[in-house]
Amino acid sequence: MRATPFIHLGAAALLLCACGLVGGGGGAEDEPLPEPILTLHVENQNFYDATLYAVSRGGERLRLGVVGGNNQETFTFRWLLDELRVLISLLAGGSTVTESILVSRGDSLNLIIQPDLHLKIPDAP
Repeated sequence: MRATPFIHLGAAALLLCACGLVGGGGGAEDEPLPEPILTLHVENQNFYDATLYAVSRGGERLRLGVVGGNNQETFTFRWLLDELRVLISLLAGGSTVTESILVSRGDSLNLIIQPDLHLKIPDAP
């Protein structure tokens, strides 16, 4: 059974819940491994459009796409690393990045962009 992680951008901090597997294997060793595909379900409760990027620990970015203001989108992408952060760039509202989360092949993640996120992003110096 797989637990679905939930990414929630709150007032004080970014919260990223880990997902994982419950139970044991029991499969044959010759079974092929699943593709390193992740699914990110995004609910943008903010008025601004949001461009999303998957970010590695080393800072490399993979553009996932755009979620319109007050809309939802699902992104499916290849991710070979075991750690993921999501960069959220709001149109005319600044950018922020989630905390790091450990991910595995086939994980499904949920991200909610709060309606007041643009008010919580510090102005660039």
